[in-house]
Amino acid sequence: MNAKTKLLIVFFLAIFAICIYFVFGIFSPPGAGMYVQADKLQDQPEKFVEFSFADLEKYPYVKQAVVNPGNSIEIPSDNHEGTLKFQKIIQDDGTDYIKVNNEYYEIALLSAD
Repeated sequence: MNAKTKLLIVFFLAIFAICIYFVFGIFSPPGAGMYVQADKLQDQPEKFVEFSFADLEKYPYVKQAVVNPGNSIEIPSDNHEGTLKFQKIIQDDGTDYIKVNNEYYEIALLSAD
């Protein structure tokens, strides 16, 4: 085989590998599901809702996000409803910020399909 043929085979194999990667990525995307993340704030936001750790017992994945700020916590499908209730509570007050033990957090609910 000459050099051009080898180069052509390598090129087509690379294209094939990239196509396979995208096909598997479409049919089984990694990390699909619902996540909650709490980012710790340095300053007090203008609006916030205050919670205690006891209050957060009703929302264990939000509590886990607050205990581990900056990390996305995956919420099992059987707990989506409770976490959505939590989000509605704070958004009904017109905010995405909470106060827990004199610390402020921005709460983000993320959904990946």
